[in-house]
Amino acid sequence: MFAVIFSVSLFILNIYCFRNKKYLYLFIPCMLFLPSYYGERINETLPIISVVRIMFIIFYIYTLLNKRRSLSDIKKINSKTLPVEFWFLGGYFLFRIASNLFYVFTYTQPLKTIFSLIFEQLLLLVAVYLLAPTKDELFKLTKAIVGTATVLFIIGYLESFSFCRPLDALFIASGDMMNEYSFRLGLLRATTTLYMPGIYANMCLYMLPLIFYLYEKTRSKKYLFITVLDILATIHSGCRANLFFVILIVLIYCLYVINEKNRRLLFFKNAAIVVGLLLTIILVSSFTSPKAKYFYTGTVKAVLNEVGFDFDLSKDAEGNSAGFGTNPHGTVSRLRQFTGLYYAAQVNPIFGLGSGAQTRGDIKYKWHKGWAAGNSYDVGIVEIFCDEGLLGLLGICSLYLYLIKKTNSSRLHQLIIITLLISTLNTGNIYRFYMM
Repeated sequence: MFAVIFSVSLFILNIYCFRNKKYLYLFIPCMLFLPSYYGERINETLPIISVVRIMFIIFYIYTLLNKRRSLSDIKKINSKTLPVEFWFLGGYFLFRIASNLFYVFTYTQPLKTIFSLIFEQLLLLVAVYLLAPTKDELFKLTKAIVGTATVLFIIGYLESFSFCRPLDALFIASGDMMNEYSFRLGLLRATTTLYMPGIYANMCLYMLPLIFYLYEKTRSKKYLFITVLDILATIHSGCRANLFFVILIVLIYCLYVINEKNRRLLFFKNAAIVVGLLLTIILVSSFTSPKAKYFYTGTVKAVLNEVGFDFDLSKDAEGNSAGFGTNPHGTVSRLRQFTGLYYAAQVNPIFGLGSGAQTRGDIKYKWHKGWAAGNSYDVGIVEIFCDEGLLGLLGICSLYLYLIKKTNSSRLHQLIIITLLISTLNTGNIYRFYMM
């Protein structure tokens, strides 16, 4: 029933936003947050016909009808006068497509990756170029993205306590698709529509600079409360690394992005409000629920264990709780994945092992007893090199060089790039957020 109501509502929103020339504000949040399993699979060879991909087609039609630039403007671009950063952007697509072409007749996933690169990334950038959104439109778009993320913060927090995941109703496509369901310290790890807790935690991390930006522009107190929800959602994802990353991002924002005394004083005042609200929620929850108390105290212990402490994470666990859950030594397991770089380099350093190597069990990591097949990528550089080799790595480096070149003197934009970079230490590369 939920899937039907959601689908009908989304259908109506599509019509409304398309007719009223507001489709950008609907499409981009859906592109970022709707899962690929919300759709239908025809067969294993072809990509899933997801709702998001249908919306891509609608968005491209919308672009052709509402473009501010002409298609002929693209033809007029002179390669000799083209800014150097656009050569880096072109290099991203060129290197990654070339790498995947090597395996296109060997595996099905490289073909799907090429399709995604062209249809969901390259054409998306062309469409945005043709639409030429104004500053005001981009500001409204940022508000739409943060507003949608806020809903996911709340849902993630609630599903953690209730063990109920209402958005699982969107899991319509058949087949083996990632939609992780795991517990940590007695509670369900928040995931919503983001496939796994690590990706959900990274989404929360990506939103922080955008929330800071909106507060700077509006001075609205609601963004302080949204910051509280963001951090609370990160805690309930169960990802220890991202709690460190949140602290790091806040410190960089305070010490580097804010460079005026008055703004910094306001920051400390607001930080006190955010911390006070966060502690109030945590303390009230802990006093009213033994389950919440175990979760929050266990989370603090788990974070401290990552920096050298040795707390017993199963102490005070309720009888039906599995304690901390899987992967108690997350830092160690991620560090071992770097051995996959050496393994892939031995097999094929230029083209890697082919996109989707982890799902085929082709990638191996070195453990105590020797090399063992891995089934996941939790580090961005490991994913890109092992799947696409040196060419893929050059592609990602080109993308980051483009982003760095485009930031100019904007320290907030630089903070966004730093956020993207450090997030790759927690999961593989999340390309849709790169496109954002």
